[in-house]
Amino acid sequence: MRYCLFAILVFHNPKAFSPQADSIPPSVQRLLDAYPDHLEAYQDNYIRWKDGSLMQYDDGRFKTEEEAFDSTDLEDQMNALSYPPGLPVDTPGYNCDPGTLRCQEFFMKMYGNTEAAAKSHLVPVTWLAPKAGQTKRIWVTSINGVNEHLQAVAQELVAYPHLRPYVTNIGGTFNWRPIMGTQRMSPHSFGIAIDLNTRRSEYWKWDHKDNWQLDSVEINLKWRNSVPLEIVEIFERHGFIWGGKWFHYDTMHFEYRPEMLPDQKRRNVGKPTRRPAIGKKKG
Repeated sequence: MRYCLFAILVFHNPKAFSPQADSIPPSVQRLLDAYPDHLEAYQDNYIRWKDGSLMQYDDGRFKTEEEAFDSTDLEDQMNALSYPPGLPVDTPGYNCDPGTLRCQEFFMKMYGNTEAAAKSHLVPVTWLAPKAGQTKRIWVTSINGVNEHLQAVAQELVAYPHLRPYVTNIGGTFNWRPIMGTQRMSPHSFGIAIDLNTRRSEYWKWDHKDNWQLDSVEINLKWRNSVPLEIVEIFERHGFIWGGKWFHYDTMHFEYRPEMLPDQKRRNVGKPTRRPAIGKKKG
């Protein structure tokens, strides 16, 4: 039951207010700006990739609730709900989960349409270990410099010892799998997501593991979060959105989605800061 999001999908009809043929909708421009290594241009409702292939932007369909999530096009992805960057964080509105509509065709073309293809782009990132001065390796995709952006996050986090318990003993990065209870591929499948310490964060399905599929659970769902918002600010600076800004909260979860962030939040995306190593690897 995602009525807030579904209502926006049903009543938002960009074709009724289409711009001039030679103009680019702002949402499309954000998409082009966010992925300059892959996307080249937009014309006549199609995104042109740099390999010359075309992908339809808006399929023009009015969709049921399930269709909105299972058959997401790029227009749905960009315009369904706006992700609210920065602080303060208000409790998300009922069923408002900005960023959870993902055009699977888009992500599979960009990051890999099979587990083997996605794995072929994985590279290590030096991440924080529980003990100061020690590190570990985690694996994410090198496409779009996601590894560099996540490394920049680690470099900032190391300066805040009080945050270390939240960002060590992490839940994981790459994992080719569908989202729990769905047929849609998780962003972890593409190596663009990280889950922080599961013992210091919350996930609505885990909090209601025996009955999360009941309508009554969603109707009465209470948002929870224990992740310091300093961590959120650091991740957003480097192009990641946070699952704690979803009504269906997933506060351990961050994923690289620069197209969801406004210009001021994306100003450094694509140019990760080069910094010294976060610590000497031991063992």
